[in-house]
Amino acid sequence: MENSKGIFKRYIYVIIPIEVVLGLVYSVAGFIAIINWYLGTTGAGEFLYSDYIPGDLGISLVMLSIGFLMILSAYYWFKRKPVKSLAATTLGLGLAVAAMVMQVLVIIASWLDGIIVGEPIAYEELVMGFLRAEALLGYIALPLFYISLRILSKITT
Repeated sequence: MENSKGIFKRYIYVIIPIEVVLGLVYSVAGFIAIINWYLGTTGAGEFLYSDYIPGDLGISLVMLSIGFLMILSAYYWFKRKPVKSLAATTLGLGLAVAAMVMQVLVIIASWLDGIIVGEPIAYEELVMGFLRAEALLGYIALPLFYISLRILSKITT
C-alpha cells in the first residue's frame, strides 16, 4: 500500500498540469458563452463559435464555476494544502462530468423524440451536440475524475 505522500506526488504530476489548462479552457468558454448570451439578448453582433459554445447564461455560469474550481485546485496545491486541492479537483471535475452527462442525455432525448414523433433526424445537429464545449471538455474531464476519485478513496481508507 502506497503512503499518502506518494499518492499526492503522483497527483501533482498527473492531474494538476492538465487541470490548469482545462480550467483555463473552461473559463474562456464560459466567458464566450456570456458574450454570446449578451449578443443574443441585445442583437449587437455576430456570435462567437455559436456551433460549439451556446449563448446560454446557465451553462456559462456552470463552465465558469468549473474553470475557477480547477484553477483554485492548483492554487491550493501551491499553497501546500493538498486536501483542499483534492476537494476542489473532485468538485470541479464532478461538475464537468455532470454537465457532459446532461448534454449527452439531451442529445439522446432529441434523437428518441425524432424517432417517436416520426420526424426526420438531423444527424448534423446530433453530431454538433456531441461537439459542444461542455460535452467535449467533459470527455477530457472524465478520466481525470476517475483518477481523482481513486486517489480520494486511497486517502480515506
